Amino acid sequence: MQTFLSYGDGESAVKITFQNERILDLLEHPKAKKDSEYDELNTLVLDCISIQEKCDSMLVAISLEYKKELNTHMIKRQLKSHLQKNT
Repeated sequence: MQTFLSYGDGESAVKITFQNERILDLLEHPKAKKDSEYDELNTLVLDCISIQEKCDSMLVAISLEYKKELNTHMIKRQLKSHLQKNT
């Protein structure tokens, strides 16, 4: 997911986010029989949650950038249309 986000590909990262949520749900409710296995899984879950939160914040930043680009494009389009009407 971080690789996709580093390229600014928010759409692919969102797909991975949904997959990760399912994996995290499974990891949060392990059927581990030993405490050591449970501790290892708990550490893994905490690491996954940390990475997921980092990626979520990156997704928000990419989303805001998409919105800025869209707004800029719409303003240019409206300006061009307005200038064409006045000429």
